[in-house]
Amino acid sequence: MKNFKSLSLTFSLLIFFMGVFGCGQRMLEIGVPVKVDSEIDIDRYQKLAVLPFVQGELYAKSSNGLLDNNASIENMGPEIALMLRHRLSRHRAFEVVDSQETAEMIAGENLPGNVFGVEGQKQMAQIGEYLESSAVITGSFRFFTTSEPRRHYRERYSPGLQRYVSDYQDYLQKNYILVLRVVLVDVDSQKIIWDDVYRASASEAHSLGTLIVSQIASSDSTFRRLTRQSISQFIKKIAPHYEREDRYIALSPN
Repeated sequence: MKNFKSLSLTFSLLIFFMGVFGCGQRMLEIGVPVKVDSEIDIDRYQKLAVLPFVQGELYAKSSNGLLDNNASIENMGPEIALMLRHRLSRHRAFEVVDSQETAEMIAGENLPGNVFGVEGQKQMAQIGEYLESSAVITGSFRFFTTSEPRRHYRERYSPGLQRYVSDYQDYLQKNYILVLRVVLVDVDSQKIIWDDVYRASASEAHSLGTLIVSQIASSDSTFRRLTRQSISQFIKKIAPHYEREDRYIALSPN
């Protein structure tokens, strides 16, 4: 019976396409904007406060070839919050507590190192209550680098052989990995209502000499770029937005 249904469906599709193409119809592909709803209750969580992010738990200095690069960006937690606050304020669905008011509120406060524990959630919620927000956004970050040998193959023309030959060039690829964990704490319940991890990465090609230079050079610009990518992933989850969806229309022959 199952095979019969499958055969019937296949036959029906065959008849459909024969009818479309047999009649000389053409298919037009168009992009249609489709609204994607928020994955949180935006009616309840309209006013948001964003607090500085903290460094994630320390890992071994090297784990599976990943070098912990957090020491180079120790003071980036407040900047992550600033970037997230700016992006959220561009969405009409949310009202975001501004940076100055937030800074004045947390001045002198000892923010918890573990924002994911019960006490950390409670303190975040209390700060959110003082700021008259319905939820607080915060989280943690880790920044890693790794290097690995790579080989790039190419075709080049050899005048001596008078033909194209395969050639390759060895190089070192340096990878940057950002792991951003974002949580939303409900001010009323003092509990986490959203907890997700966002990863972004970038890579650079180096010789041995330039790789050594890159190890001591500042990686702030790369960190900021990866942070923006991770923030975009998060906002795409909680902010209503439109995405393009392909649709097909059958055009009648002239």
